[in-house]
Amino acid sequence: MSNKDLNAHMSEWMREGTESPVIMSSRIRLARNLENHVHPLMFPSEQEGYRVVNEVQDALPELAVQHLDQMDQRSKFKLVAKHLISPELIKQPAAAVLLNEDESLSLMVNEEDHLRIQAMGNDLSLQSLFEKASQIDDQLDAKLDISFDENLGYLTTCPTNIGTGMRASVMLHLPGLSIMKRMNRIAQTINRFGFTMRGIYGEGSQVYGHIYQVSNQLTLGKTEAEIIDSLTEVVQQIINEELQIREQLNRHNYVETQDRVYRSLGILKYSRLISMEEASFRLSEVKLGLDLGYIILEDFKFNELMIAIQSPFLIDDEDEKSVNEKRADILRTYIK
Repeated sequence: MSNKDLNAHMSEWMREGTESPVIMSSRIRLARNLENHVHPLMFPSEQEGYRVVNEVQDALPELAVQHLDQMDQRSKFKLVAKHLISPELIKQPAAAVLLNEDESLSLMVNEEDHLRIQAMGNDLSLQSLFEKASQIDDQLDAKLDISFDENLGYLTTCPTNIGTGMRASVMLHLPGLSIMKRMNRIAQTINRFGFTMRGIYGEGSQVYGHIYQVSNQLTLGKTEAEIIDSLTEVVQQIINEELQIREQLNRHNYVETQDRVYRSLGILKYSRLISMEEASFRLSEVKLGLDLGYIILEDFKFNELMIAIQSPFLIDDEDEKSVNEKRADILRTYIK
């Protein structure tokens, strides 16, 4: 499998950066609602939802719209795998997503709120992502009546989003902390300061490949700049702790860590059947081995592989192979 084949599953913005040892991606999400419509969870009919989609589309003609009710399930789950929509959006009637050309901007329509503006990048530049999301927010505000209260801020379906309506998040690869069973302690610590740690697809989702999403919980009583600064500081502390743990693993648990890496490499090279869960953790440990300098693999792309091995990209009605078999085929082809 070539890099071109892997890249076919990736949004263009995901291919632009170089992979770091810890940071995988960052996102700013703004929740907004329209004053002249009931919230999506209370739509009396699908027609109400379609009216919202049309109004948003008219306000943002430069973005391409995809109506989810015109897509098959596999195509919808591909959008979830690429983090362009949430799993919850699929369940909503009259749902849609608007995307820019490189898919770094995504606007979900009719999820829990009428609008969920997302700006995504592959480093820790949360401020620049906020500025991108704000440009879309300003365009919408100029043409639509956005629900806003002078005292409470932006009015959202869920009270926990009231205020700025902003969720800032960073996706981190934390194999060292996970292997050393430090994640619960870290999650409890940051929770006390208004931050939370979740799985790869946000609230309630499973952890794959030692990948965790760190985000703010508080949206009321702080400015967007304060939230971004605080989250950046928390993330930097987690990164520093992860790198310190890796140094300890390399210094004091060298043989055990090397054994872990090479076992995972062997499984990825020779398995004929492998689940998403196991594949993600094996890829994570191989990535750890590369970062520590134990092994050298040409053109190893952790982010791309983590997407390419997900079921929506493997299902093919004309191919009788199971998803687990096709996942193993991809890994054997790519990891040599």
